[in-house]
Amino acid sequence: MITFHTYQPEDLPELTAVWNDAFSGGPNSTSLTERDFIDRVTAQPSFDPAALLVAVDAGRAVGFVHFGPLTNSWYSLPERRPDPSQGQIWALVAPPTDRGLTQALLDAAVARLVSGGAKRIIFHPSWVQGSQPFYNGIAGAYEIPGLSESRAELREALSENGFEPIAHYATPEFDLSDYARLSSLRQDADRIWQRIRGAGLRTTVREVRSAFFPPRRVVDVVWGLDTIAITAFGLWEEYAREFKRRLYGVTGVQVAKGWRGMGLGKLVMVLAMEAAAREGAEAIHLHVYQNNEPAWNLYHRALGFQPKYTWITLAKHV
Repeated sequence: MITFHTYQPEDLPELTAVWNDAFSGGPNSTSLTERDFIDRVTAQPSFDPAALLVAVDAGRAVGFVHFGPLTNSWYSLPERRPDPSQGQIWALVAPPTDRGLTQALLDAAVARLVSGGAKRIIFHPSWVQGSQPFYNGIAGAYEIPGLSESRAELREALSENGFEPIAHYATPEFDLSDYARLSSLRQDADRIWQRIRGAGLRTTVREVRSAFFPPRRVVDVVWGLDTIAITAFGLWEEYAREFKRRLYGVTGVQVAKGWRGMGLGKLVMVLAMEAAAREGAEAIHLHVYQNNEPAWNLYHRALGFQPKYTWITLAKHV
């Protein structure tokens, strides 16, 4: 008989094993250590043990579900503004073949969120919809943008429970050993720089550190005191450990209004790709909405990223 209890520190070894068993062989699947789970989940400043339900059968943990309200920030408690009317499920972990356990975990999470005032529940281990992830770096990249479309059994269970797709994403990848392509991009970046050099712009590369996510490097294009184009990149540590391949994640490509259409998005990406390559990156990847045509054109057409994985976010009104 399945019973539930809220997270206790002594659950950590079994939850780590449950995760590894459930996701073995999936897209970008990486094995976790207990230290990974602490760093990415339980050591987060907003971690609430009551929001991580552990399913137990015959005295051992067999699955878990982690949920909570939509929030603007995980890392800064004074700035955190949870919205209990918007619930989220960040992780639902069970053996893919155990449909009954999957259903029980889903029902338990929905019931807890509804009792807390949720009118809408979003399913994604994700940074989208204004949240930051507990599972930063674990589930597929720096910010995995949803449920893998290969998880047919979980998608089916969600559909039967009234969850519908609200967003699709892709994770394209660029092989940094493609030196000919990199050289061509460098020439493109030089041409962009020549066109705008009279505007008084400069570039910087700086490091950002936090107790709650892996170190990242930030590339800025600066005009006076204003950052007008920016992106960040860093090593996906669990993947590098698992597959002995230095795959970097790129996040937060942004260009300020009034500076768009000048090629600055491409410029800052090329600078980041080159900086990552100098640090030993073998490939880089990122996430993009599949209906974001400008970003899609930048990554796939202008830069030459290749399709890799696809993801989906779902939601239901309750």
